[in-house]
Amino acid sequence: MIQKIITVPHKLLRQKSEPVGKIDKKIKKIIDDLLITVKEASDPEGLGLSAIQIGQPVRIFVAKIGRNFEVFINPEIKFYSKKKLKGILPKEKLLFEGCLSVPRIYGFVNRPFEIQISWQDEKGQKKTKRFKDKLSVCIQHEFDHLEGLLFTDRLLKEKGRIYELKKDEKGEDYFEEVSI
Repeated sequence: MIQKIITVPHKLLRQKSEPVGKIDKKIKKIIDDLLITVKEASDPEGLGLSAIQIGQPVRIFVAKIGRNFEVFINPEIKFYSKKKLKGILPKEKLLFEGCLSVPRIYGFVNRPFEIQISWQDEKGQKKTKRFKDKLSVCIQHEFDHLEGLLFTDRLLKEKGRIYELKKDEKGEDYFEEVSI
């Protein structure tokens, strides 16, 4: 069922999520709800969603890998590259992050370019994989939610610029820098 995505300043977004024990009916329902909810998100399109964002403080998130969403249960990031996005990508390829729980706010977080993560899928199978570039950013962003962190926390720590997505007179999107 489509769930309401909680938004700032909801206190649950600051809570650290609990590990999943058994993958039972309750956990499978959370996974189904996550997948349905993220696929319905259209303004903006959802690339990932964590269980905490739908009010379930368990260590589960989904992330769009290629054309499909992958389920990550009890994820652990085992490796972060020393190289950061700014050191590898040309300026015009730097990715603005946004968040369904922080509507219309965007900014660039200088995250590690590559990570290695271990997790269980919805069938309980253990997986380990390396992700680079945009996929690495998406996974780190969702993992942060499980730790009670928002991308805006990282932006503020880095003294990065924060932008609000607005519309001009013609209805075209544009970014306007804002201060917090």
